[in-house]
Parts: sequence; C-alpha cells; structure tokens
Amino acid sequence: MLCKYIEPFISLLGIYFLWLTVFYMSSHLHAYFCVPATLFGFLMTPFLVPAPHCQALRWVIYNGGNSIMSAWFVLGAWLISHLRPINRP
Repeated sequence: MLCKYIEPFISLLGIYFLWLTVFYMSSHLHAYFCVPATLFGFLMTPFLVPAPHCQALRWVIYNGGNSIMSAWFVLGAWLISHLRPINRP
C-alpha cells in the first residue's frame, strides 16, 4: 500500500533531477560552444547565435529553468496546503 504512494514520488523526483542535470549541462555547453570568452568568440557571436546547436541549448536552458521553478512552486503549494489546514466556518 505504501508503495502506491512512493512510486509516483520517486518518478517525479527522477524527472526533477533529470531536468536539473540537463539544465546544468546545457548551461555549461552553451557557454563553451556558443559564447567563447575570447576576442575570436566575440567576433563569432553573430554567426553562433543563430546556429542550431546554440538555439537548442538556449531552449533547454529557458524551459529547464521554467520547469525547475514550477517544481518549487508546486512543492511550496503542497507544503502550505498540508501544514496549514483550511478552517471552514
């Protein structure tokens, strides 16, 4: 019976850590491949911004950040709903 409640939690936790890992890796890959910290990297910026791999990494960073932030909102709402009961008249 307890497994019925733990299994979805483990699944959600796995998805959360997957997003964290992908977000972290994408942020570092984007900095390395799309915005090199050199004069040549600065000059290459107009050509790297529209590159497919840079667009894909930006998409992952943006949507990954939103997913992680949403997970915190959901956790906060769940905690508040369980810590402070609603008193009905």
